Amino acid sequence: MSDSVTRVLLIEDNPDDACLLREALNEAREAHIDLVHVGHLDEAAKLLRQETFQVILLDLSLPDSQGIETVLRVQDHAPSVPIIVLTGLADDNIALQAVRAGAQDYLVKGDIDARILVRSIRYASERKQAYEGMARLAADLARANRVKDDFLSVISHELRTPLIAIMGYAQLLEADLSGEATSEHAKAACVIRQKSDELLRMIRRILEVVKIETGQVMVVPDVIDLAEFMKDLSKSILVAVKKNVAVEWECSAQLPKIVTDVTKLNEILQNIIDNAIKFTDEGRVTISVRYAPDTRSVEFTVRDTGMGISRDVLPVIFDKFHQADSSEKRDHEGVGLGLYIAKKFAEMLHGKITVESHLGTGSEFTVTILDRLPANGDAPHPKDQQQTNSNTTRKWSHAQ
Repeated sequence: MSDSVTRVLLIEDNPDDACLLREALNEAREAHIDLVHVGHLDEAAKLLRQETFQVILLDLSLPDSQGIETVLRVQDHAPSVPIIVLTGLADDNIALQAVRAGAQDYLVKGDIDARILVRSIRYASERKQAYEGMARLAADLARANRVKDDFLSVISHELRTPLIAIMGYAQLLEADLSGEATSEHAKAACVIRQKSDELLRMIRRILEVVKIETGQVMVVPDVIDLAEFMKDLSKSILVAVKKNVAVEWECSAQLPKIVTDVTKLNEILQNIIDNAIKFTDEGRVTISVRYAPDTRSVEFTVRDTGMGISRDVLPVIFDKFHQADSSEKRDHEGVGLGLYIAKKFAEMLHGKITVESHLGTGSEFTVTILDRLPANGDAPHPKDQQQTNSNTTRKWSHAQ
């Protein structure tokens, strides 16, 4: 132990037990431990207000306090001082409750010897310091996260308002210059609108992440027709199709109705398909969907012939603010939140996202979500869908 004196407050109403503990310390020849003894909790409270102690040895059966309440009352008087509970031979259960209530350790009176007592005093103090250090770190981290979330939320909201105004004026310019599609002014208005759209998407994603991390996102299940959902999704993807990139859709001729959160499912697939198109300079992006009645799940697959993802990057592509191409010379814009949002939303829908990729040959993302069908028949049950889940597959493609 260090050269400084460790002041220990013993709260014990039995003089014989107090004498045994003092003798144990004398036997250990611990000159650096100063033991102060009181027999009542009220006496201890007065001392704790007037003096400083490093450890408290506490009997749970006192004339003026009994059981776990004794621990709680001592903590009220000295919240930063570690407590070692003293119990009888048959009180292990109470002692464990005391530890759960905040005590650092407990000793059975009949089993205490010099070595055990000194070790317990030393370790209780060290554990308390370590616990308080971790509690401070946790509080600092929570505070930093709140500041970060508040900052992102406020800044994103403030950025969105002027940005929407810019987008409106850009659209007016485009409309006015629609007859001059080849002029520099018309091209500039188009670029302003496109870049504003990209920036607005980034801001919305930042706000979505803030909502996810602050627990503000709720799952709203609804019955959706998978076939109609895929048609609507294909129409919305049209605007993202690039020159030299074909987008193909492979779906069963008939798909069942399922129960899920359509907004989150749409966001998941939009993010993954947008990524596939963004990282494919030429070739194709193929989207397929398959319903599995045996597991009551839906599997969406997005395959591309793009740049692919290196093996060392794959484990972290779903992390916040991470991009597969993070080099300073990258050609693809974004803040690296799309896949993070997609993964979080997939988990909310009781699903997951897996990925296989090879650098230079393309990637394949698979989204699997559970179909949570209600029991009241609002939507068809998978076992009643067998006649509709034929192997016939229809394809349609969009390319520019």
